[in-house]
Amino acid sequence: MQSTTPSRSISTMWLVALVMAAGLAVGCSRSPGVPSGAPGADGTVRGQRLGEDPTLSDDSADEADYDPWQSFNEHMFSFNHDVLDGWLIKPAARGWAKIFPALARRSFARMINNLDMPRRLVNNLLEARPLGAGRELARFAVNSTVGVAGLIDVASLMDVEPSEADSGETLALYGIGAGPYLVLPTMPPLTVRDAIGRGIDGALDPVSYVLPFIGNQAKSIVTAVNERSLNLKLFADVEDSVLDLYSAARNGYLQRRRKAIALAAQDRDQEWGWTRKAPAVEPQPQTASAGNRENHS
Repeated sequence: MQSTTPSRSISTMWLVALVMAAGLAVGCSRSPGVPSGAPGADGTVRGQRLGEDPTLSDDSADEADYDPWQSFNEHMFSFNHDVLDGWLIKPAARGWAKIFPALARRSFARMINNLDMPRRLVNNLLEARPLGAGRELARFAVNSTVGVAGLIDVASLMDVEPSEADSGETLALYGIGAGPYLVLPTMPPLTVRDAIGRGIDGALDPVSYVLPFIGNQAKSIVTAVNERSLNLKLFADVEDSVLDLYSAARNGYLQRRRKAIALAAQDRDQEWGWTRKAPAVEPQPQTASAGNRENHS
């Protein structure tokens, strides 16, 4: 027993050191350069501004992906995927998965997601989706109490689902274009609009105002490694099934963003559907036969 304890402690220290090295390079809450989604339409959305009745336009659905910086993006994607993820994030995630069971890792992910409620709440309000904001408050209250600080997603069991609203989505609903596709070192796939949105969302994280800088970085590191550990097989399957990993990651991201923004616009319109007046029903003119029947009676 005495010989195994130091060995396990040394192994844990090496894992922590590897995670910290990854975090110094990453500094974000999500694994960079990892593929997700399937190839699809571009993510450029010409959204209607808030207050307008029509839903988002789909005029850009058939346009090619807007990727004028492809050469730069491909180099950054190669660094993120081959170097950062291949040599740091993925090995750390594998070690993380060996130390902590899947149940514990999923519970940790749910707790972090619960703490991210202010970002979703504020963006629901900015998107004029009061029912969505109410759902976020209800989810936070239930999961923070009955769900033991968010470790258990009791709200989803009650069919109270999260909205996943973010600032990039909000900017889209105000009619701001997506801009070019963009891959930055240590960051997941983005557009220019979503990159700005991520900066705004960072200011909506209440934990960042409580923890010191080092603690905040540690939270981001652990979150990124934990998320990667929960998707090891998924990412491996995608890597083995596609020929052009860069295009798959780009198109999958843009397609998901386009769909998320369209669904947000649809939800907003449904919430405000009661404000639209129903068309007045004009009285039908009486026919001659009907008038004759009344006279005879």
